Amino acid sequence: MCLLATAASLVVAGCGDGGDPAETATVAGPTLTIYTSMPFEGPDSAAARDVLRGEQLALREAGGRVGRYGVELVPLDAATEKENRWDPAQISENARRAAKDDSAIGYIGEFHSGSSAISIPLLNEVGLLEISPTDSAEALTQRTLAVPDSPVKYYPKARDLGRTFGRVVGNDRGQAAAQVAWMRREGVRRLFEVTDEDPVGAGFLMAMRPLLRAAGITTVGREDVDPHQPDPRDLVEKIARADPDAVFYAGDSHEAVVRLWQDLSVADTGLKLFVPGSIADPTFIEQIGAAAASTYVTRPLLGLRAYPPEAQRLAQRFAKEYGAAPLPEALYGYEAMRALLAAAQQAEEAAGEGPLERVAVRKAFFGLRRDGTVLGDYEILPSGDTSLQRFGAFRIADGRLRYVAPLLGDS
Repeated sequence: MCLLATAASLVVAGCGDGGDPAETATVAGPTLTIYTSMPFEGPDSAAARDVLRGEQLALREAGGRVGRYGVELVPLDAATEKENRWDPAQISENARRAAKDDSAIGYIGEFHSGSSAISIPLLNEVGLLEISPTDSAEALTQRTLAVPDSPVKYYPKARDLGRTFGRVVGNDRGQAAAQVAWMRREGVRRLFEVTDEDPVGAGFLMAMRPLLRAAGITTVGREDVDPHQPDPRDLVEKIARADPDAVFYAGDSHEAVVRLWQDLSVADTGLKLFVPGSIADPTFIEQIGAAAASTYVTRPLLGLRAYPPEAQRLAQRFAKEYGAAPLPEALYGYEAMRALLAAAQQAEEAAGEGPLERVAVRKAFFGLRRDGTVLGDYEILPSGDTSLQRFGAFRIADGRLRYVAPLLGDS
């Protein structure tokens, strides 16, 4: 789904019914509301549930309060039965609901890479802070030629209210550096690049290209895969003629990519196939079959045991509370909530006896320094990105992603 391109139309449809930002700047009532938008149906549902559980645990451990205010967490499903995955229209509805709520102090979302492009403008209209645990799309915080006018296009009220989006996960610019580092480690010298019409994938490739040249990796071919044409035979033949030792795909996950991966692994069993983590969801892993043995995945997270000791202690508390060990995504849900509560606490203390204002929470978040967290020490940069740019190398075994090693990215 070409999400960054469709976001603007959804925002236009949603704007104008959220009220004047000045009228919603002060939080009303004794209870603050935090909304979280996650896809609780479809291939990402298990990870999304663990993100939510991490948020719930963080709020519970904070006593469910920020200063004199109680805090309520409201989960919203970003997926629909019809789509069986996240749905742009549903995300738009979730963001509008939060924007209309005078008690809202923050919004944790979205999950899938690039999907925050829908909610960011709607929430920026009313100055409501959004923190993503897992959305790594570069264009949301950094300028990229793959998405014209990024990132300013996502912040219609930036002049009055500033930026309102940040994340606790590394961005795709950093992940591109990690991807190239892994290719170099695996001895890749001749690379064939494949993408589709998805600007998230195009942006990823743009970030990679100067790094590939610096690493001595030659691009021997570039081609788009048509998501509406699942027969990849012509593309497989073109790749074979270019004689690469690896293929990299960045874009959306769809049948055409699955077929391409299957056919490439049969045509050349020695060919290494690289993808970013946004592609390698459980459905993709199941459908590519034997091609899994040739697939190399980077993700903006690590294996659970690679995180600091505080994460290991959280994993124990999580398992005791929910009866199972957490997926790594749970750590990011936990820290997204902790960071939001920390920003709100700073704003509440600064307000004294006065009312809590959304703009104060937003200002406290940007520049926030977080030490000793489950993710490690980091700060939120002016762009909204985290200074912590660590990524993981993963392989596929027994139908699951298996952590191999850490990879460093550039912020």
